[in-house]
Parts: sequence; structure tokens; C-alpha cells
Amino acid sequence: MKRLTDSSPQLFVFLVLPLLVLLVGIAFGSITLHQRTMRETLVEHHKRIIPGIANNLSRQLDQRQTILQMWLESPSSTALPELEILFDGGIAEVKNGEVSVVDDRAVIDTAAFQEVFNTTSNSPFVPLLAPNKPELYIAILAKVDGNSAVGLVSLHSLPVAEMLASLHSKTYSFAYILDADNKFLYHNDPDLIGRTAAHPDEDSIVVSASVPQTEWRLVQEENWQKELSPLMRYSQAAPLVLVPGLLLTLLLVGVGIRKVVRPLQHLERQATSLDWGNYDAIEPEVGGIEEIQRLHATLRNMVQRIRSAQAEMHNYIGAVTRAQEEERLRLARELHDQTAQALVALNHQVQMLKPFLSDDPEAATLMSETRANITQSIEDLRRIVRALRPVSLEQLGLASALQMLARDLDLDDQMAIQFEKQGIPRRLSTEQEIVLYRIAQEALNNAWQHSGADRVWILVSFADDKVIISVRDNGHGFSAPQHPSEITRSGNRHFGIMGMYERAALIGAHLQIVSVPNGGTTITIQLPITTTSLQDFNR
Repeated sequence: MKRLTDSSPQLFVFLVLPLLVLLVGIAFGSITLHQRTMRETLVEHHKRIIPGIANNLSRQLDQRQTILQMWLESPSSTALPELEILFDGGIAEVKNGEVSVVDDRAVIDTAAFQEVFNTTSNSPFVPLLAPNKPELYIAILAKVDGNSAVGLVSLHSLPVAEMLASLHSKTYSFAYILDADNKFLYHNDPDLIGRTAAHPDEDSIVVSASVPQTEWRLVQEENWQKELSPLMRYSQAAPLVLVPGLLLTLLLVGVGIRKVVRPLQHLERQATSLDWGNYDAIEPEVGGIEEIQRLHATLRNMVQRIRSAQAEMHNYIGAVTRAQEEERLRLARELHDQTAQALVALNHQVQMLKPFLSDDPEAATLMSETRANITQSIEDLRRIVRALRPVSLEQLGLASALQMLARDLDLDDQMAIQFEKQGIPRRLSTEQEIVLYRIAQEALNNAWQHSGADRVWILVSFADDKVIISVRDNGHGFSAPQHPSEITRSGNRHFGIMGMYERAALIGAHLQIVSVPNGGTTITIQLPITTTSLQDFNR
């Protein structure tokens, strides 16, 4: 969490932006839920009303059929004027196979009444469209003791007509009756009566109910969204105001990533490379806002100062190292020319005493032991001289000098050394050969004294553009520093390792130390071969 709060762009990306998206989602989700609830409420409301109106229509038709049957059974019981009020489209009856119209207000002629009597419908209620009258008439059939009668009643004259009118009292609400062939028998638009119904609009609520005893369906279709007041529709679009905010936020995030986050990421990578000693990594521009550019310029100025300080330090270390090598050379010469020669002379003098001690066995034994000690001292002294200034390095080159160093250490019974050479050996500058030799010598000494290894492998590889020296052991390993700056910060100050890093930096070589606890240590130094070399130590 601390990493998020430390960076405003990251805080914006990971906190503000998701919160804004969540708010937009909640707003649109609330609208969707509100619309769904309103739709379901209207559907439930219509489902309670439409079946009731359909049943009411069926009952009113059934009542007129009952009255018509009563008239057939006893014409005197029901006066004709009353029937004319109930059947505003006319009444006809059939007696002895003859059709007679008993109401001169009939909207159809005798032939049309005959077709009604001849209908094969299972329902006693037959829809009928009268000529030149764009409205629905319902023919109600009644039969009693072989006599039949039919009465025509218009839908608008029924009490249920007011209920039907209430269903389409709104602008975008329609109520209609469909027959079995999906044709309009009734519609608030008279021009549609008799036409085939089209498929309802997807946004409309459609509720239908069957009219009992008929093959009709009463349907109410309402486009509820259009019925909403303009203010309500605009309020539903209110969350769209958040969309520009979201787009603006995305734009700001994009600008922040391009102008702040990415430049900071580039600068972080450059700083990491800088920490590992790659000072050229800080040179490419990172761009971004002015503050980041000023920070980058400040870092470059600091790098220039560090480079100058390091150059002076390298010159100082180089001078110290050259003085050290010169002192080693002087000591090696003095030990070789004076001490070693004095021991050789002493050995000859002891040898000259041998004839005088031939009669004394104990003296002869003591003299032999003295000569052996002198010989061992001479050998140890020569090994010390070779370590101080290996003559083989100057005469035979780097590969042969390292092979002789490995052979000298291999004489110890505690550790076996395997030497391998790859490529064609080539001579380097004196300074380069001395530095590479000293690093390998330090690595071998560390393996011999500290690693607890019983085997060491030395690899010297020559290529056209580089020389690689690798010293690997099977010792117990250690937590190797990954960078020279870690050496002084660690609890254990590895001054030998620090010296190897400093020596490698003097000649532009790359030193790598890989060590695994209980898995051994590998020290690799790689030197690029160029046409120029640093100043020789002996100059």
C-alpha cells in the first residue's frame, strides 16, 4: 500500500480510476434495475386488468345471448324495443328455414344474415364487419327448439367499451382484439380493423388474454418508455454526464502515464544501471514533465562528478598498485639475488663439512638434516619469489604462468587443481597480464584458505575479442556481494574481493562472483581485447 501512496499516477490509476468506473457502473446499473422494475410493475398491472376486461366482455355477450334465447322461448316476455336497444345492429330469426329480419335498423341484409346462420363456428359469437362501418359488430347466435335467432351488437355499445377505451387513453398505449387469424377485430385506430397485426415493438409491453367462449384475444400494447415524461427520460440519461468525466479521466491517465509514469520508469532503470556501474545508461533522455527532466539533468551532473572522482581514484589506485608491483619486484630480486644465493652458498659450505664428520655418525645425520632444511627453505623462497613476481609471466605469458601457479598449489595434499586452456594463447600488455594474474592468484588463495574445497578448476579461454578466466571450487560457498558497493556495506568486509573488483576496473575488465552456500564459488573475469592498452606498470 505504501508503494501506491508514494506515486500519484499509480494512486490515480489503481484507486481513482476504478472508483470512477465503479460509480458509472452503479449509475447505469441502477437505471437498468429501475427500468426493469418499472417494466415488471406495468406488466403485473396489465396482467391484472386485461384478463378481467376479457372476462367482462365474455359475460356481457353471454348475457345478450341469454336474453335472445328468452325471446325465442317466449316472444311476449321480452319486448322487441328492448331487444333493439340491446342489439343496435339488428335482429333476425329463422322459422321453417326462412330468414326474416325483425329489425329494420339492421346493418346487413338478409343474405348476410343467412351466412351468419350458416356459419360453422364452434362459438356462438361471430365477429362481423358491417359494410361502410369501420367498427366491429358481434353476431350472437341463439337456438331454442329448432328456432334460431341472431342479434348484432356493436362493440362500442357494450359497457365494456369504456374499459377498452381506458386502455388506450395514453398516446403510446394501444388496445385491440385479434381473431384466430391474427386480424384486428377492434383497435383504437379504425383504419386498422380487418388488417393483419404486425409484430409489436421490442420496447413495448404486450399483455394479452383470451376472451372466453371465443377464439379472440384481447391485447394491450404500451411503449412505456415513450410514455415517460421528458423530464423522466432526461433523468435516466443523467449518468451519461459521467461518461465525459470518465473519458477525461482516461485522457489524464494516458497523459500521466506518458508524461510521468513512463519517464519515471525509464529513470528508475537508468538509476539501477547506474548503481551497477553503467554510467553511460544515464545519458539517454527520458522526457516527461519539466520536474523529471530537471531531476534527470541533476543525475547526469552527479554522474559526471562521480566519473571524475572515480578517474582520480583509479589513477590513485593505479599508482598504488604500480608502486606495490615495483616493491614486489624489488623484494623478489633481493630475495633471489641475496637470500636465495646465500642459502645456496650455505648449502655448499655444509656439504664441504661432510669429509670431516665421516667418523661421527650422529654429526653426519645432523648435517644431512641441516642440508634438507636448507634445500626446503630454498624451494619455499623460490615459491615466494614466484608469487611476488612470476618470471614465467614475463617470459611465457599469462596462460603458462597460471598453469605453473596451479601446479605449485597442487602440491598441497589438501586440494587438487585442474587447469584447462582453450583457444590460442596471445600476449597482452604487461599491465593486463599482471592484473589478470593477480585476480586469479587471489581467487586461488581464497579457495585454498577459506572455501574448504578439495577440488578447484581453472579455465583460461582466449578468443579474438576477449580473454576469460574462470576459477571454480566445490567449497562451502558464501553470500557473495552482487555489486562492489555492497562489500563495504556488508558486515564482513571482503577486502580481497574489493581488491579484485578494483584491479578489474583498472584494465576495463568485468568481474563476476557467483557463490551458493554449500554449492561452491565461481569467479569469472572477462577482459575485452582492444588495440590500445593501459600504461604498463614498468613504464
